[in-house]
Amino acid sequence: MTKREIIWYSLAVLLLIVSIWVSLMMGATPFSSSQIFSAFSGHNDADLNILVQIRAPRILASLVCGGMLAVAGAISQSTFHNRLADPSILGVTGAGSFLILIAGFLVPAFPFDKMIYAFIGGGLTLLFLSSKSLLQNSFKLIIIGVALSLTFSGFQQLFSGDSLVGTSTFNGITWSDTLTLLITGVIGLVAAMILAPWANYLKMSDQQLALRGVSARFIRFWLLAVVVYLSSGATAEIGVIPFVGIIVPNISRYLVGHDYQTIIPLSMLIGSWLLLTIDTIGRTITLPGEIPAATIMTVVGGPFLVWMLWGQKFNEVR
Repeated sequence: MTKREIIWYSLAVLLLIVSIWVSLMMGATPFSSSQIFSAFSGHNDADLNILVQIRAPRILASLVCGGMLAVAGAISQSTFHNRLADPSILGVTGAGSFLILIAGFLVPAFPFDKMIYAFIGGGLTLLFLSSKSLLQNSFKLIIIGVALSLTFSGFQQLFSGDSLVGTSTFNGITWSDTLTLLITGVIGLVAAMILAPWANYLKMSDQQLALRGVSARFIRFWLLAVVVYLSSGATAEIGVIPFVGIIVPNISRYLVGHDYQTIIPLSMLIGSWLLLTIDTIGRTITLPGEIPAATIMTVVGGPFLVWMLWGQKFNEVR
């Protein structure tokens, strides 16, 4: 690990620690640092209940979800050779969320976990987007992905009759939800770390890989399986939160270079920090109400997407 990488990793960890502490302090019931220490020392059960039962699961869920979405975006960009490739932009998370909604109508008892439906929806969408004609045209891939995302969003509003459907928030998340997300996230993120060298292989052409005895199709299949797993796991528990998978990997690539064995871990840390920060801002700036994390990410991510398209930076992945 280079000195530059150590510095950025250290800063990311420091930002995470500070953000977690600030998030514990801020909310409808603000706490000072001394009150937090007092609560965890057992001197105030009411404060401890707020911190442990309400804020802690929300903080942990946003950390895990942010890491999952950022890593899914990084792997997507490697697989599609496109810096704008992200499960939310490509319609993967939208398809998963839509199938969960449809399953709720058709099979109210939900015989399977929501993640199964999200996985099926996301997997079918990625299968469609992996066609050779789309892989050869980066701009066409993004346009069709955006169209799919908007289509699924429209169908969700049509079937639910709610204009706010898909406006995902961490409000009301429980420890049960968080633990499910944590288990799913740890499995997916570990798999992503293990397969990170494969993402580097895709910098070579399919012909170059074939000469080395490596199947590009085999690598893409397993990398996309991890993308679907991570994005579906986050979508099933939280809903669709856009742009994390676009913004974070591009920042990581700028900070530490083009090695995915470095990009993926740093993206996980920055993604966790970003979504926690966004959620903390959303639940504090309009008290006693809150702004969903998905809404703020749309406001932040939209201009970033325009900037990437304006500068034609969408097909510069190495």
